[in-house]
Amino acid sequence: MSTTTITAAETAPLSSMAAAMFFAVMVMTFVTLTTFAAFFSSTSNNESSSSSSSSSLSLSTLYQVANHPHAQPVQWRQLSSIYTVLQHFSLLGIILFYAYLCEYHPPHPHGEKVYDRDMFFFLTALLLLVAALTHKSHPRRTTSNRNSSSSSTSTTTTSNTTSALWALQWTERPVAPPEEATELLNRDQTEEWKGWMQFMFLLYHYYHAEEVYNSIRVMITSYVWMTGFGNVSFFYLKQDYSALRVVQMLWRLNFLVVFLCWTQGTTYILYYICLLHTFFFGMVYVTMKTQSHLNTTKYGIRIKFMVLACIIYIIWDLDLGLFQLLHSWFLGQTPMLGATGGALWEWYFRSTLDHWSTFFGMIFALNFPITSLLFRKLEAQPWYWEWSAKFTMAVALLTSTYWWITHPFAQNKFEYNQTNAYFACIPVYTYIFLRNLTPWLRENTLELLHQIGKTTLETYLMQHHIWLTSNAKTLLILIPGWPKCNFLVVSVIYVVLSRRLYTLTLFLRGMLLPNDWNQCRTNLIGLMGAMGACHAIAWMLQFVGMLSLTSVAVVAAVISGTLSYRIVRDTSPTATNNIHPVPTKPWLVSCFAGWMVVLVFGLVWHHMALNGATKVQPLPDVCASEVIRGDWISVNLCNEETRGVAYRDEDMGSLGVCPATPSVWGWTQSDYAECRMVARDKGALQNTLKHRRLVFVGDSMIRHLYFAMARQLGDAKAGAYNTTLDKWSNYENKYGSVELEFKWAPYVYDVTEQVAQAHSRYDIDMLIVGGGAWDRLHHYPNSQAAVEMEKNVTKLVAAVKKQKQHSDIPIVWVTPTTINDWALTDDAKRAHLPESNMQHLRSLYQKQGIEDAVDWTLPGPVFTRTRVAESYDGVHYPLQIYHAGAQILSQTFDWLLLPLSPEKDDTFTPKRPGEMSNPILGLLMLCLAFIGLFGFDGFLGASYLVYCFVPKVIPKRLYTESFRQLHLAAGLPPITEDDAMDDLQVDKSKSSDYVDGNEDSDEEREKFLHDDVKPFAQKDVELTIRTI
Repeated sequence: MSTTTITAAETAPLSSMAAAMFFAVMVMTFVTLTTFAAFFSSTSNNESSSSSSSSSLSLSTLYQVANHPHAQPVQWRQLSSIYTVLQHFSLLGIILFYAYLCEYHPPHPHGEKVYDRDMFFFLTALLLLVAALTHKSHPRRTTSNRNSSSSSTSTTTTSNTTSALWALQWTERPVAPPEEATELLNRDQTEEWKGWMQFMFLLYHYYHAEEVYNSIRVMITSYVWMTGFGNVSFFYLKQDYSALRVVQMLWRLNFLVVFLCWTQGTTYILYYICLLHTFFFGMVYVTMKTQSHLNTTKYGIRIKFMVLACIIYIIWDLDLGLFQLLHSWFLGQTPMLGATGGALWEWYFRSTLDHWSTFFGMIFALNFPITSLLFRKLEAQPWYWEWSAKFTMAVALLTSTYWWITHPFAQNKFEYNQTNAYFACIPVYTYIFLRNLTPWLRENTLELLHQIGKTTLETYLMQHHIWLTSNAKTLLILIPGWPKCNFLVVSVIYVVLSRRLYTLTLFLRGMLLPNDWNQCRTNLIGLMGAMGACHAIAWMLQFVGMLSLTSVAVVAAVISGTLSYRIVRDTSPTATNNIHPVPTKPWLVSCFAGWMVVLVFGLVWHHMALNGATKVQPLPDVCASEVIRGDWISVNLCNEETRGVAYRDEDMGSLGVCPATPSVWGWTQSDYAECRMVARDKGALQNTLKHRRLVFVGDSMIRHLYFAMARQLGDAKAGAYNTTLDKWSNYENKYGSVELEFKWAPYVYDVTEQVAQAHSRYDIDMLIVGGGAWDRLHHYPNSQAAVEMEKNVTKLVAAVKKQKQHSDIPIVWVTPTTINDWALTDDAKRAHLPESNMQHLRSLYQKQGIEDAVDWTLPGPVFTRTRVAESYDGVHYPLQIYHAGAQILSQTFDWLLLPLSPEKDDTFTPKRPGEMSNPILGLLMLCLAFIGLFGFDGFLGASYLVYCFVPKVIPKRLYTESFRQLHLAAGLPPITEDDAMDDLQVDKSKSSDYVDGNEDSDEEREKFLHDDVKPFAQKDVELTIRTI
């Protein structure tokens, strides 16, 4: 029992055990209070009157308070409030426990990602189709028409109304006030935008759809763009720069990721999206907080933004070393989980990809009232002027997008990364413009996408562990062998839990971070103190060698028992200081119930640690006998997917020879959970064999194995049939930092000589030797030769043992492959090389102890015995047969290869931040920033194209009108007369070509603003506060 418990604890990181203690206390205390309340509820039902103590412990009351949809600030002297906190933290712990099991002890081995293009685009189309069925139209508010006074009492027919509306389309109309339904980028629309992008992002990860990588980068750019847009909107309208606001925002962004890092033992940078949003939120906050009195001035805030643009340019676009200077204090260069190039480089890479995105979102938010008014004024024009202006803008944006698609977007992912920061906003602005082109498009959204968009943060984080696994590198398998059914089941669980975590995060924020800084600070210190205490206790238990599930449970039981006793004794439903006596027997029974629940969770953990699969990791040496357990299985390549690929990519109308189904090598499911064999692709092999040299020694059988390994390292032509090459010679090739060498040694004494020479070489990392067929053919004709052969094998064994005494170089022995007697090409081979003789030779090697002397043996018949008929000359096989042998051999690298020697281990050279800088394109961004800021255009100058058709509807002239209305509604300082003069005195000009076309007096205009616009605008202000 103790051994298995320690095994479960040893599997878990220290932080996971600390988190287990924390949540065990929560769950235990919650169950204890629930049981205690249930006891007193039943008691009070049998008594005519109940005491205040039993009333405070009414289970129904506690349940109703804990499940109320709206969170109330926590009251630590009130039992129902504490109970609510415990319930939500317990639920959080259960979900994270499930995520931990999925990652570390899944019921089945994690699956490999397989890209199915047809399924990828099918699911994408299916989403859009189903989402279209959830179309939702947001009704506009009914507003009074300033131009209709006495006509409101008259009645008109439908035809007359239609005629009137048609007539209005040929004349100027009143400008519509801002309203929720038809506002640009309204909340429903931004959630919809995030929804479809999140679906594509998740599907890209699930199928490892690298061909859409560039599109996914644009979607991430859109998310980061919305960070700038949403937070500037909030800070401008609310002018709230308090520490409380910052803490509440950081809680939303980082609450779940902190607990994931704690429970999973992962790094923060692994979830880099959270780091991006957190960093750029900080950038927005500091910018808006600095000299905040300038934020409501016309040019002050724009000068601040321009200074920020120059700072961005200097840090990211000029290779001056400033990025490294500013970040190297807290980001290292050591490879780590989520940052194989070091945290400093990873953060530089991630932030550089989108270092302008947030800033341009900030510009759009700053000019948002102008852009909104511009659209509404255009829509008040006669239809031909409206659509001429919009068409001109659309052409400009679509032309830019076409250029982007055919140039930067068409590049491979590595080249595209160099330009994403500078050009990815082009499709973003095009999408925004086209999605908001008409009021009808703005007031209609797809509810399904809206719902997906609400939980983007939770779905992004939890995909790493309960949808995908191995930190999003493999698939969670709950139904093995049924990939589509498995996809359905894990997706349902994943979506349900993500949505629950979304509500948990917001509910706990409402309870622990209320709009009271003192209470908020106290709650945060308490939470961090509790987590820190659990971590310290776990560390001490580990230090003394007592960290186990049992010890964690005992500590949690003591803490929970003490805590529950104090809660029942010291709390009351009215938050007074009353102290209630605690009956001993009910309290002990309740504690026992809590302990039993935690015991169940511990047993589940213990059982899954023993019987479940394991986290993907290098294979241990216990798998030495498992990697050779496999066989060839037939597959049907003439399925729908193959036919589709053949038609799309090769223009094949049909496929032939389908009955001759090919075979693939596969490994038998192992009884050892840690033995998860997978095919090693080029990338995995080059990473495993980085700066290593493998030496193959033997005859033609070993030569084919050498070529198979070379092909799997990326040399597609290795071993191709070529009669001009000397087959009986040595070969040597280098693939990146991996070196492969083949030594031609057809006879046993040749192999012995090469093994002996390896003693003097220090560049060999593995020796793969084999042979025997040539000896059997040429040196084994009679009994005397048989004795000589036995002596040669003995010498080989002795050489191997001597080599092992003087060197730690791993040696692999490869036995001869199966012989196809019927395909042997001459009488000599048929006489000396039949499979019966080769089996005798294999037995001789084994009898002489070669398999005991080497580190591992690869039996040739393992991957050839069921493919004998394909041996074209009786000895050799088609190239793909040897691929199986090379894949089997590659599995052993995990435990056979020694750590790199010091002279080779200095291979990691961290990349230098600054390599992605581009001063020229950065200067272009500065120019666009200047145009957007001082041209008052959210579309960075494109809006000025409307001047060709509606001269008065240009962004700079709309500042006063748009911001006067906004400031009035939000209670911000009024627009000054100097600002109004900058707009050519639009409000006083009464110009006949002004688009509004109204001749109201100043008094009427002000009355309209106060009576009609302000109520709508105030409501719209609240809806405009968009936080990511």
